[in-house]
Amino acid sequence: MLCLLQDMDAGFVSPHAQKATGYHIGLIPDGNRRWAKEKGLAPWEGHAQGARKTELFIEWCIDNPEIVEITVYGLSEENFKRPQGELERLYEIYQVEFAELLHREKIHKNRVKVNIISTNAKPFPPELAAIFDRIRTTTRGYNNKVLNMLMGYTGQAELMSAISSPLNRVKNLLFGLREKDLVDSLKVKTPCDFVVRTGEEEKEREAKSGFLLWQSTYAEYYHVKKWFPDITGEDMDTAWAYFKTTRRRKGL
Repeated sequence: MLCLLQDMDAGFVSPHAQKATGYHIGLIPDGNRRWAKEKGLAPWEGHAQGARKTELFIEWCIDNPEIVEITVYGLSEENFKRPQGELERLYEIYQVEFAELLHREKIHKNRVKVNIISTNAKPFPPELAAIFDRIRTTTRGYNNKVLNMLMGYTGQAELMSAISSPLNRVKNLLFGLREKDLVDSLKVKTPCDFVVRTGEEEKEREAKSGFLLWQSTYAEYYHVKKWFPDITGEDMDTAWAYFKTTRRRKGL
């Protein structure tokens, strides 16, 4: 079993340490709209197909006993700048998908705690916000695995909120801000070990796009050279095999 690197504060685990209990995997799903455009479809049809592939990814992760935490980049704060008509259709898709997630047998059977994480939730319609609250409440007591859905999120805003919280402002003034103080104020507190990004770009991308900027500092990145709606379980198997055979130096 891998050892945990302990901070001088009792009970604090550095976000740069490898967890002994399992891995945290992240997903940056890129290419829904471009996939739709190539097929002559409306943008929201690409989002609908992407939502189905998100289900596939989540279930693949739940079935993998080595994965204990999953973080999916659902919608960034920058995405709120898209045309209002596209956003309205996107919200409709989210309403259906999150309602299904609330009742999905695999979530409850495997006791997966679902966190809906936002740095700006104001644009979401009340009906969708209500579903978010129901999912949080229903799965709050689950403790086998964790699923973080980043909705209306950017890592920059998460970091700024953590640094400028009233408590941390006082601590910084009186004692100086410590790593533990920052981590305790983050919305996602565990380090991310592996990030999968999709996209048909000619060159492999490791662009974080505001995804878990602090938590993924030492994550391994893997680029699936497909638009997200075309991703398969076999692609995930290949990505995972790459991760398990890669030597992770983490700055050493």
